[in-house]
Amino acid sequence: MSTILNRVPEGVVYAFFRPNAVNNITGRFSPRIIAATLIVVISIFFTNISKAQYIDFGISVGGATYQGDISYLNNRFSFQGARVLKSMHLGIAYNEVISTKIRYTSTFINADDANSFDDWRRERNLHFRSPIHEVAVINEIELFDIIPFFQRYALKPFVSIGVAMFKFNPQAKYRGYWVDLQPLSTEGQGLPDSDKEPYKLTQFSIPFGFGFRYNVTDNLSLSYEFTPRMTFTDYLDDVSGTYPDFDLLRSQKGYMAMNLSYRGTKFTDEGDLRDLVGMGRGNSSDNDWYIFNCFTLSYRFDLGTAINNQRNIAGGRKCPGFHKRHNR
Repeated sequence: MSTILNRVPEGVVYAFFRPNAVNNITGRFSPRIIAATLIVVISIFFTNISKAQYIDFGISVGGATYQGDISYLNNRFSFQGARVLKSMHLGIAYNEVISTKIRYTSTFINADDANSFDDWRRERNLHFRSPIHEVAVINEIELFDIIPFFQRYALKPFVSIGVAMFKFNPQAKYRGYWVDLQPLSTEGQGLPDSDKEPYKLTQFSIPFGFGFRYNVTDNLSLSYEFTPRMTFTDYLDDVSGTYPDFDLLRSQKGYMAMNLSYRGTKFTDEGDLRDLVGMGRGNSSDNDWYIFNCFTLSYRFDLGTAINNQRNIAGGRKCPGFHKRHNR
């Protein structure tokens, strides 16, 4: 039996966080709580637009990366394999320090064991890609000018935290075509006598990070931000736990599902694959992350001034002569 495959569960230990640290945090929050929080926050956002000091609109472009069971490196954050990110937001600023933004982002994430530094990952030979469509509500807090470096270049640092809902769909290439992996139950999810439920393709995440902003003019600004997303799923890459019962998988889902579940080269006979049942395919003790890095161009305007200007314009359209004739 392969000693490499026996090492999988302990091999996926990230340096940035100790094992289970993230799950200890995310395990306290159910998806229903996150969904309810997102709905409440969005409602508060639109309720407070009229009370905002400023409103801003912006577009962003940058890169998205992923960290999980098919990562290039063992550490938490990596810029390898970045895919183009496109985003837009509508924000309200309550004052010069605190603001809230609703942001929509579209991007892809991907990874391939063939590019890994770890021998056992290259032997496993899995890969995936997945679109990410996210709606997030993010609070930004601008830090005071306490760091001389930022003061010197007129940069305004800020930190951010929020809540997001995103949709994903992991795929793998099979005989020249990209195939959706979730319906194939590659780890036995949803099969008879399996204790694993099929994972949902709509999930929640907690975006948090930091950045800095440069005001080009009084209304126009350019900013950079780095915002990892802590998710509540370990299936962004369709890899989490152990190899399934391959005979059952083949009978329920077909040969393609079995071939996409195990893509290594060490075992080629179906009889040998039976020895893999229950062995580590991924690390279920640590959820997956996706990370955004982007530059944002924003334009903001004073809501109160805009409303007053509109009222003045509307008032200027009245014809005094007309009112005088009708008031006689």
